[in-house]
Amino acid sequence: MRIYESVFDISKKFLKKNSPVCINEAGIEHTTMLMLKEGPTKFPTIKIQPDISEYQIYKSVLKEFVGCAINYCYWYGSSSIRPLDCSSGKMYELVEQSFEGWLDDFDAVIYKLIELLSVNRFPLLEEREKHLKELIFEGENFCNKVLHIDKHDHLFKSLITTFPGYASDIFLKRASLFFIQMYRQHGWFESAMYELPVPSDYQVPKILKRLDCMEYDHYLTNIIQHEILIPKGSKEECSIRAATIIACKKLQEKTGWNVSDIDGWLWLKRKEVNTPFHLTITTDY
Repeated sequence: MRIYESVFDISKKFLKKNSPVCINEAGIEHTTMLMLKEGPTKFPTIKIQPDISEYQIYKSVLKEFVGCAINYCYWYGSSSIRPLDCSSGKMYELVEQSFEGWLDDFDAVIYKLIELLSVNRFPLLEEREKHLKELIFEGENFCNKVLHIDKHDHLFKSLITTFPGYASDIFLKRASLFFIQMYRQHGWFESAMYELPVPSDYQVPKILKRLDCMEYDHYLTNIIQHEILIPKGSKEECSIRAATIIACKKLQEKTGWNVSDIDGWLWLKRKEVNTPFHLTITTDY
């Protein structure tokens, strides 16, 4: 079994008897029709630009590799408490800044980014520093492989065995997201887009809940509405993420879309919904 396939098995186990979250098949059917009516969101790729060099593509892979390593938790205690506008967009701006003037000194990039994250008061700074520093020794070598190896299963295993930060999540959200981003930016790993689990985070389950693809029990609904922190690894938190993965797999099978299409369509609707999302302080997402 490929490593990422275990995510689906784990997800199904969390949704067995007495789960606080369940899949609503009627909501899945309705959302499928809505998706097919609207059509998937297509992301422009760097690959279609004829004047871009392999060096520039390699640099873009490095940037995404670094960004995905720390793409998690941008708030303190409440989703509205974000010093200096901490967000994924802000984080990627800092990644861009850390690569300015890059002269093949990857160590300097990492330390510059840690400095920028500190100045901008990002939460979980010690964890982010740890995850960034573990990229230093083999990060460039791995990204070079990404350019020249088209077998995603081999690279996926290499990613989570070489860099423990990427493997720490039972649902492998950031690892899946890296390959999805490579597909979106360069058109690579197309076959993987029909095999990988959706990146299960805060926003996608919020949209699935709004679309009635998932249902929460009364207790879970109450703590989310009152913005009460849900412990990482708890049955409630894992069930939300597990249901997200299974619901998206069902949508994928019914629409024929790949995981990038499903994730993109849902994630881009996040600002249309003002209801609170579940709050868990974690480095997984």
